Amino acid sequence: MEERTKIITLASFVDVDKVEGFSSYINKRFRIPQDKMFIYTSPQEEGKKILTFRLYLREGKKINTKSFFPTTIITHKKGECFYTINALNKLIESEVDTGNVNHKEYKIDWDKYQNKMLITKDKELSIIDIQRNFS
Repeated sequence: MEERTKIITLASFVDVDKVEGFSSYINKRFRIPQDKMFIYTSPQEEGKKILTFRLYLREGKKINTKSFFPTTIITHKKGECFYTINALNKLIESEVDTGNVNHKEYKIDWDKYQNKMLITKDKELSIIDIQRNFS
């Protein structure tokens, strides 16, 4: 019987001077190659880089990401937009005039959010400009 895998995408906010050490830790601890980790910069996150990578978990296995990565969030990706579920819900609520909306059927214009990261800070929607580093 084939073992199933769950993939989670993570985004870590890392101090600029700790990116190399952090990516080395990710590589050693979870066997994620350097070429599968992506670094982004943001003018709103001064002094930090955003490192994204995927973890592959066996079905039924869980991981407490905060214990390994305290400044890391679980994200999803649509094109070049990263988002959290809470931020997506806040975005939908901000775009809808009425109180009740079916979040699953609401259509997002993803073109407006390319090269952005949608997260919540203090329970408010925060839209962060991001740019991938190719060096």
